[in-house]
Amino acid sequence: MKPAAILDIGSSKAVCLSGSVLDKGGIVVHGAGVSGCEGYLGNTFPDKQSLHDAIIDAVQKAEQEARSRIRDVALTVPAAFSKLVLSDMTMTLGEHARVVEPSDVDRLIELSFRKIGTPEGYVLMHSTPVFFLVDGISSAEMPQGIMTEEISGLIAHMFVEEAYIATIQQALDDIGVEISMCISAALGEATMLIPETERVRPAVLIDVGYRQTDICVIENAALTGLATIPMGGYQFASDLAFGLDVTQQSAEQAKRRFVFSLDYGDKTEILRSESESKRVANSTIAYIIEARANDLAAHIREELDRLQVNLESRPVVYLSGGGFLMMRGSLDFLKKALGFPIKRDMPWTPRLSSPNYCSAFGALNFVLRANRTDDRPQEPAPDETGFWQKLKDFFTK
Repeated sequence: MKPAAILDIGSSKAVCLSGSVLDKGGIVVHGAGVSGCEGYLGNTFPDKQSLHDAIIDAVQKAEQEARSRIRDVALTVPAAFSKLVLSDMTMTLGEHARVVEPSDVDRLIELSFRKIGTPEGYVLMHSTPVFFLVDGISSAEMPQGIMTEEISGLIAHMFVEEAYIATIQQALDDIGVEISMCISAALGEATMLIPETERVRPAVLIDVGYRQTDICVIENAALTGLATIPMGGYQFASDLAFGLDVTQQSAEQAKRRFVFSLDYGDKTEILRSESESKRVANSTIAYIIEARANDLAAHIREELDRLQVNLESRPVVYLSGGGFLMMRGSLDFLKKALGFPIKRDMPWTPRLSSPNYCSAFGALNFVLRANRTDDRPQEPAPDETGFWQKLKDFFTK
């Protein structure tokens, strides 16, 4: 299979990966480029020149390492630039009951999309069935071969801001690279991290980034909930910088050295910058960081309530992201603050094996599975035809 390339835009970096699928189903990365930048804040880019330079640098680094020209990339779309719309639809098959065919599912999805239309300023990324309803029975499986008079379904439609695509394409134009497709960063990451068996009922992924935290609810192969909290690893360091009256750089280093739930007693540490040094009590650092962590946990609980996640049913919850998750003891602290179990399960990779690259690897996994489906023989077995089977191939681990 031919290699594919993805471009992942985060709130503090741009990542480009070029890779292909191995015969046994694994992924090999031929080239990787990572470039720090002033990424997005909310749904805006505070410094477009920084973003522009980082995109070009990341793509060129991946090209140099892979020793191959990248002509197009699949672009990840953060939650802040996405819109999720759920639409239910019922379709009568005809005057009499008949067997459901794959084309009927395609038609159901199309009608569902027409029902809601495209929000102003957005374009459609992908539409994914959440479940089907046939004769009162709900199932994630395609109702192919079932004799019935009508079929119903809940369809998740993901949209991306046109302005977001235009901003990224403007940078890529300078190096002759096109955007081949857009992928929801949350969907790609969730389908990579959360096994299919755990997505039978709604599961949750919490991605704590540098400047904001994204929460998504996934059921089967579709997102059914999406939220963004304007808080991430940056705010922890910013609180320290303000509270201790030190530079942001010194505060960032103190944050990285901090260990949650460790009894520091009366110990102190020296925070150094280019112009001065300052001795600070570790207990003060702990107070500031744990206050922000509890604030983050409270906002996560609020969003889960708004997304109508039933925590009493003990849904599977996964955690990924950058700075906060990489702080020692952060996972256990957040488990206790939220009051429910959380998993962290970044698949091992020979390089870039860190939770803050989950989004990039999730996108690469997504697009390679899509390409693998397209490369299959044109005459598959009768029970593997149609839109829904392709979706299952995309999202099944």
